Amino acid sequence: MLNNFLDNATKALAKINETQKDNIKTAGRIVADTIKYDGIIRPIGTGHSHLVATEMYQRAGGLVPVVPLLENNLMMHEGGRKSGTLERLTGYAAMILATRDVEKKDTIIVISQSGRNAVPVEMALEAKKRGIKTIGITSLAHAKSVTSRAPCGKRLFEVADVVIDTGTPIGDASVEFEQMNISVAPLSTICGVFIWHSIAISAIDQLLEEGITPPAFMSNNAPGGDQHNLELFIKYRNRVPF
Repeated sequence: MLNNFLDNATKALAKINETQKDNIKTAGRIVADTIKYDGIIRPIGTGHSHLVATEMYQRAGGLVPVVPLLENNLMMHEGGRKSGTLERLTGYAAMILATRDVEKKDTIIVISQSGRNAVPVEMALEAKKRGIKTIGITSLAHAKSVTSRAPCGKRLFEVADVVIDTGTPIGDASVEFEQMNISVAPLSTICGVFIWHSIAISAIDQLLEEGITPPAFMSNNAPGGDQHNLELFIKYRNRVPF
């Protein structure tokens, strides 16, 4: 079964690389422009999808101007039942945006496996009302198999400006045990993280072609890392909470 998981994960990443290149490049252009014009990348995910959002934040080898829209009630450390209930609550996304200093020059990246719940769908819609570009990371197979829980009746892939398909299966889990009549080993976090770093690489490629060196962190545990990062902390201290 371990080999099944490895095979499934490998195939999923290869499929993203084969089928989503154009969308990743388009998303990379949006991220590149956000950095170019001094904006902030604002990822958000509810439940386990917030793991992909936090992967983008203050990561060694990651872009600096990233501030996740983290909401304690929607994250797993306050309990899965709580976050699972509140991510269906209409109006919550508008409240989050109303209490954060999100600007038109920023970009919001919404991560959602099913793309059906109110918070991710309404986050994209609320962002668009404010003239903010949105990138959706979601499973089209899962999303197209379910109806929306948002009052608008739309799913994330129907409202985000750019959509990148994780290719993960309905229900996310990828290894089936017949004796249990259930599957395990979800793929959405692995695929979501791969997609984000692919977007970042694309953005960096495009910025370097324009003669712009984007700010990126080093590991504090690598030679020169402390000094390199300190300079970035100082530069972005008023915009990125460290």
